[in-house]
Amino acid sequence: MSKKQHYFIVVLFFLSGLTAQCAVIYQSLYINRGQLETVTQTKFPYVAFNSDRTFNAMNTVINLTTSDQLILKIINNDTIVHGFEIAMYANQTIIAPADSLIDTLQFNSEGVFIYYDSYQYPKFRYLGEAGMICVDNSTTAKKFYWNLKEHQTSYNEQLNVNKAVSWSDYSPDFFTINSFSFPYTMDDTSAVVHVNMGDTVHIFIANTGQSSHSMHFHGFHCKVLHATHSEQTGWIKDTFPINSMETMLLELVPDKPGHYSVHDHNLTAITGGGLHPRGMLVLMAID
Repeated sequence: MSKKQHYFIVVLFFLSGLTAQCAVIYQSLYINRGQLETVTQTKFPYVAFNSDRTFNAMNTVINLTTSDQLILKIINNDTIVHGFEIAMYANQTIIAPADSLIDTLQFNSEGVFIYYDSYQYPKFRYLGEAGMICVDNSTTAKKFYWNLKEHQTSYNEQLNVNKAVSWSDYSPDFFTINSFSFPYTMDDTSAVVHVNMGDTVHIFIANTGQSSHSMHFHGFHCKVLHATHSEQTGWIKDTFPINSMETMLLELVPDKPGHYSVHDHNLTAITGGGLHPRGMLVLMAID
C-alpha cells in the first residue's frame, strides 16, 4: 500500500467517525408577511419565519442536539429589509429584499434559544418574527413547544405602515401560544401535552412578546432544566414567570391521569378581544 493510499484510508476513517457523532441539519427559514387571524376572527398584520414561502403565523421550531451542526439559510421573501439574530448567541445580520444568507451554527449547551428579526427593534419581533431553536440531548422525552406572544391590534396596524407607537401605553388585547388562542390552542399537537402517566415530558418555552407572562400548571409541578436566569435551574414548582425575550426548558413527569389546565396566571392573558377564556390556555391530557 502506498503512503498516499494509507493517508486516504485514515482520512476516510476519521470522517466516518465524525459523521457517526455529528449530524448535519439543513434548515431554511423564509421571512413571510401575512395576517394573523385571531380567536374572534379579526385579522391584523403579521410577519413570521416559515420553512417555505407560504405564510404561516406559527414560526418554525428548530430541534437540535449539542452534537448537531446546523446549516441555516434565511431567505427574505418580503419587499423590505429585515434582520436576523439569535439572542445571546449571534449578532444581527441584515438581509435585503429577495436576498438570503447562510450560516453554520453549533450549540454547546442545551436549552431554548430565540431567533428573531432585530432590525428596527422591537418592531418586527413584535409583529411576529421570532421563533425557537430547541437544543436537547434527550432521546426518550416527549417534546412540546410554547411560543408566547401578545398583541395590541392597533399597534400591529400602525407598525406595519411605519407609524410610531408608545410602548408605555401598551395594552394588548390578544394573547397566543404558537399564534393560537384557546380553544384553538387545543388543535396544536406541538403544544398540547397528551402523554401517558410516567412519561418524561420536556416543554420548551420562549416569551417572544413584549409583556411578561407567568405559566401556571394545575395538578403538577415541573423542574426547570434550563432557563435564561441560570439560578432557576433545578427549581421545582407549578408557576413559571418569564419576561420578554426569556426562555425556559421544563421537565414534567405526570404521576396521575386526567385533564389539567395550564394558563397564564395573569388572568387578562386568558382573554381575547375582551372575551374569556380566549387566550393563553391549554389542557394537558394524561392517560
